[in-house]
Amino acid sequence: MKSSLFLIGCVVCSPVLAANELPPILDYYPECAPQVINNPSDKVVYDIDSESEKTGGYLQLALVELQRKAQSVGADAVIIERINIGNIDRSINLENDTGKINSSVKKIHVLTTVQNIKLCDDKRLTTTPTPYNSKGLSISRTETVVMLPMLSDTNLLKQAEKFNAPQAIVTINSAYGIKLGDSSSQLFNLMGPHSVQLLLDDGSMAYSYGRNLWFFVNNDSVSNITQNQGLFNSHGKNQIALSGNYDNENWSIAGKIKRGDELQKVKQSLSLKPQQDDYVSIGDNSKLVLNFESYKQRESTDAIYRLNGFSILPLVSVNHSEQVKFASFSNIDIAKIVALKDLQTYKLTLPQLVNQIQLNQDGPLVLINPNILLGIDNQGLVNKIKVTESVLGEQDINQFNQVLAQYDIPNTKSAFLDRYPNAEDNFDNILLNKDNISMSVNFDSYDDDAQLIELTLSF
Repeated sequence: MKSSLFLIGCVVCSPVLAANELPPILDYYPECAPQVINNPSDKVVYDIDSESEKTGGYLQLALVELQRKAQSVGADAVIIERINIGNIDRSINLENDTGKINSSVKKIHVLTTVQNIKLCDDKRLTTTPTPYNSKGLSISRTETVVMLPMLSDTNLLKQAEKFNAPQAIVTINSAYGIKLGDSSSQLFNLMGPHSVQLLLDDGSMAYSYGRNLWFFVNNDSVSNITQNQGLFNSHGKNQIALSGNYDNENWSIAGKIKRGDELQKVKQSLSLKPQQDDYVSIGDNSKLVLNFESYKQRESTDAIYRLNGFSILPLVSVNHSEQVKFASFSNIDIAKIVALKDLQTYKLTLPQLVNQIQLNQDGPLVLINPNILLGIDNQGLVNKIKVTESVLGEQDINQFNQVLAQYDIPNTKSAFLDRYPNAEDNFDNILLNKDNISMSVNFDSYDDDAQLIELTLSF
């Protein structure tokens, strides 16, 4: 995984506070020990009224509100000790006298603890960072170096979108300019940041670009390219950020054939042989396998077969493992963390970082298994746990409930509220905040016996 950090050396000269209409949020502690006016904890709830709004915008509103409250108590500055952000984004069905109506709950909860302070006459600052800076970002530090997430995971998304992607041209032995036999460095240089990386049981790596385009690399050589036949199921794909470069389905074969073209049209441009449910075009060293889906405009008409996906394989087919090889995570007790009994810091080792969803709106997610995803900061410290339906393959509700039982997680809304009576009930979502932990739990309805479908714990 490419590093996403810049190291910024501390300044030699102490910075000095600039004049500001509102009391500033300090990035560094004052040189002279300040007088603490008060140490309030607060929660602000924002209703999201636009799909275009992002969490960061509401965080900035919350920070300005902190400054205003500091001003009201006569503070010169603010030091943020804690920030937790909880998201509720669920569609719900409600009932009234006219029957069922659909509604939507979209809220962001910002919880903070701050120090409102009076500064000494000497307003110089040290080079020791405060726990959270003026942008609400957590800063990790040593005695001589301040580590800032200048290339945060959100910026990685921006890099992926701004990357000058290759043309979406498919041939018998290549896709997007990548040929079978190319190295992983050639893949990364040409395609840019990948969305997902997975280690498979046979030792090969699988890299996805967007949600459907997959490159398999074995012994540092691209051995298989496939579109629309990825390892993730539909729920898993929803964990990946949409890519404008690779999710727009605008690929074409030799500039003549496009996704959605009818089988007869494709046969006019390519020599095809049927192979089970697919069609194959044979090259000198590889073959292009085309997948078609049948569509019926009316029951009385014959089915129309339209091009839906492709794979580029060596002539001598090699069976790729479709099983992800998960690292050992015996050093993390998920059950204790979810029960809010274990608040220690967990730092993942390099082998544990191999299976990742890298392009995610809230930062990278590390796969423990198909049901457990860990969020990490830019130093590999765990700051989020997501327990969810399987992202790989099929899993029925009984199998998922067995997973929940393994981690001692209640599987219904009523059982969850019995366990956590102080939780906030938001129809088909429950929100719980305790100390430095925020837990958001989604259910499949707002009924008391509603099934748990996803739990996200942030700390």
